Amino acid sequence: MIGVFEYESSGKRKEVKSFVLLSASPRRQELLRFLDPEVRAIAIDERKIEETFMAHYAKDEFLVRAAKTCCEISKAKSSGPLEEGKLYISADTMVILGEEVYNKPRDLEDAKRMLRSYFGRSQHVVTSVCLRMEDYLEVFYSVAQIDFVAYYPALEEAIEAYVEEKRPLDKSGAYGIQELDPRFVKQVLGDIYTIIGLPVAEIASRLFGK
Repeated sequence: MIGVFEYESSGKRKEVKSFVLLSASPRRQELLRFLDPEVRAIAIDERKIEETFMAHYAKDEFLVRAAKTCCEISKAKSSGPLEEGKLYISADTMVILGEEVYNKPRDLEDAKRMLRSYFGRSQHVVTSVCLRMEDYLEVFYSVAQIDFVAYYPALEEAIEAYVEEKRPLDKSGAYGIQELDPRFVKQVLGDIYTIIGLPVAEIASRLFGK
């Protein structure tokens, strides 16, 4: 399951005068720099939403459940008052391994545990995006896959170094693909920017390609 999938849409987009990125993530801010967006940080209870919608979509296969839940988190980030002429962009990223969602690590030891669990396995990363204006809503998600190399003891030093140097406590799954040791990754399938945190080409195509 790799690619872009629709989740919800309604209304028709009006003329966009400016953009608002609802994210405190410096990575997303850099990726959308070409839009020169106003940036606002939004605080919501992501874990409560995750618990609610993972249960709501319990009949779906796990990856689809997580992706739909990810979309609901993106929607919640843009559920506040909307100003006329502004297009609001919100997003969320989930790391999924097997039937487990890997959120941000509790501490550095948890980050190391997460990283060690990836080797020899394939992991999916989902980034959902919500585009919203008055009387307009468009929500979609993008899925990419990372295949990690089989573990061997010489990688342990690289794991320790990555966690101690990068201290990835603010990252889902305990890593940023753009800074990960290249010895860890066998291949990436799908959009690399979905893994970084925002499928920029898909967003730009929807905003300017139609």
